[in-house]
Parts: sequence; C-alpha cells; structure tokens
Amino acid sequence: MGRHVTAALRDRRDVRFFVRSEGSARALGEVRGEVFRGDAADAADVRGAVAGVDRLYLAHPFAEDQVAVETQLGTAALEAGARRIVKLGARRFTGDAIVPDAVTGAHDTITERLRRTGVPELTVLQPDRFLQNFLPAAASIAEGTLADPAGPGARGYVDVRDIAAVAVAELLADRPVGGEIEISGPQALTLPQLAARFGTVVGRPVRYVDVPLDDAWRAAMADRGVPPWVIDGLYGLYANYRREGVAGLGDGVQRVLGRRPRPVEDFAADLLVPALSGS
Repeated sequence: MGRHVTAALRDRRDVRFFVRSEGSARALGEVRGEVFRGDAADAADVRGAVAGVDRLYLAHPFAEDQVAVETQLGTAALEAGARRIVKLGARRFTGDAIVPDAVTGAHDTITERLRRTGVPELTVLQPDRFLQNFLPAAASIAEGTLADPAGPGARGYVDVRDIAAVAVAELLADRPVGGEIEISGPQALTLPQLAARFGTVVGRPVRYVDVPLDDAWRAAMADRGVPPWVIDGLYGLYANYRREGVAGLGDGVQRVLGRRPRPVEDFAADLLVPALSGS
C-alpha cells in the first residue's frame, strides 16, 4: 500500500516520507520531498517526523504494538498542528455470528482513540480483502491451485492500487469526503469464481482448494515462522470471513474517484501474470 501511495506523491515537494532504515530509504527511491528516518515506536522520532505536518496518512501492519504506534503517531501529529488524518483501516464484518477479532479490532480501537482526540478531518478507509495478498501464492497458482482458508462466502476483493488512489485523493482534496469509506472491488466473488477468473487471464485452469482452519493449518503457519499471536489474529479474521458469508460491496472508489473499481482481470493481467512468470 505504501509503495502505491508513495508513487503518487514522489514528485511533490511538500511531502515528508517517514522511513525506518537506510534500506527503507533506498527502497523509497528518488523523491522530491523530504525523507525522515526514524522509529515509529520512538516518541522523539515521531515528534520529529510530524513537526509542521498538516496532513497524515496513517497505516501500520498488524503487530503487537500497532495500536500504540498508530495512536502515538496520530496524537503527535495533532499536537504538532495537523488537521487531517487519513487512516488505513479494515472493513467491518456484519452478521449475528461474527466474533470480535484482533485484526479488525485493532483498527477499531485506533479509530476510536483518534476520534476522542478530536481530529478536525478524519477519513477511515475500510477496504475488503486485498487481491495483492494472493501474490505470495503465485507458485501454487502457476500449478493450477488457489488454496485459501476464507471459506465459501463471496467478497468484493479489491486491488490495493484503488485503495491507495482513494487515500491520496483524500489527503490532497480541498474538501475530502471524510468519515468511513468502504472500499471493495466491483463484484462479490466466491473463491472458486476468483480462481476461475485468475485462470482465464493466466491461460490455464485454476481450481480453488478450501483450507480448513484446524491444527494442521496452525502447524503450517508455525513452520513458516509466523508468531503465535499472528496465527491467532489470522485465525480470528479467517473465521469471520467464513461466518459472514456474502459481504456487501463498498462504494468508496466511485464516491471518491468517480469511477468503478478495477476488476479482478486488471489485477491478474498487470500483477499476477508477471508474478507467475517469475515463480
């Protein structure tokens, strides 16, 4: 997500990029704005990063310190005079069977804390599942299999390029849409339907394989080095995907950008096919 937001802002002189390390700075590449190196968990670094900032794009991966880091960044920016925060959140689950999960719960906690601080202009992006999250499975897809534990429901899988475009539009607008903005793809698709569309674009059949959320799934995650608390968080998230069934679609791309969201086929042609060629 940050890569696409950066690409849209790299030619502006009035942007400060907050990076963690020299390696991150190199990955950022050439930008016209300012590059500030520091640790988002360090209060002094955060104060330096947000000094003089008017608008903040706030995003952090799921982590043990996510709530603390995002809250500290947002609060420091407000204390420094910022008036607008665009926060990357997550789409809320609906339905009587939903159980609170750590991933969406972290976003809700951060958002509520920001609201309590009195952000003058707060936009909370609430996207559905990212299509780009399937790129690590390129090797399996190349062999004709899309394995996933989200179950039989249908979702509005979204290209993160659309989420980034909405984020940038909200950052730069004279009058942002603001509030909670639900973002999804143009259609609710089941995983078998998604696999079939991938197959059409890549030119080979791709079948969906349901991965049960059981001890074998947990063991496979642990074998890949995923920490137990992350496994627990992902379990809660995937379990809610399975409980929700058919998810509603978000109109955020149309509301903010005035166009339809990118279809799955665009993602597959632009990003999945190149990934398959390198798998």
